Amino acid sequence: MGLFDDRQRAFEARFAYEEDKAFRVSALRSRMMAAWAADLMGKTGPEAQDYVDSIVHEQVCAPRDLDQCDTLLDRLSDDLQDAISAATLAVKMDAIDAFARQKVDDGA
Repeated sequence: MGLFDDRQRAFEARFAYEEDKAFRVSALRSRMMAAWAADLMGKTGPEAQDYVDSIVHEQVCAPRDLDQCDTLLDRLSDDLQDAISAATLAVKMDAIDAFARQKVDDGA
C-alpha cells in the first residue's frame, strides 16, 4: 500500500507542477503579446498598462475548455484590425510562446 500511495503523491505533484508551469507560461505570453499590441496601437503609460492588464485578466479568467491561444489571437486581431495580418500575429505568438516557455523553464 505504501508504494501505491507514494506513486499517487508523485503523480499529483507532477500534475500540479505542470499545471502551474502552463499557467505561468500562458500569463507571461499574454502579457508580452498585449504589450507588443499596445505598442503597435500607440498606447503608452497607464493606457498601455490598462490594456495589458485587461488582456491578461481576460486570459486568466477564460474557461479552461477554450483554447487560450485562439482567444488571445482573436482579441488581438480585433483590436489591431487591419494593422497586421493574422499570419503575422500567429508567427509573433509562436515566437513569444517559445520565449515565455524558456523564461519559465529558467525560473523567471
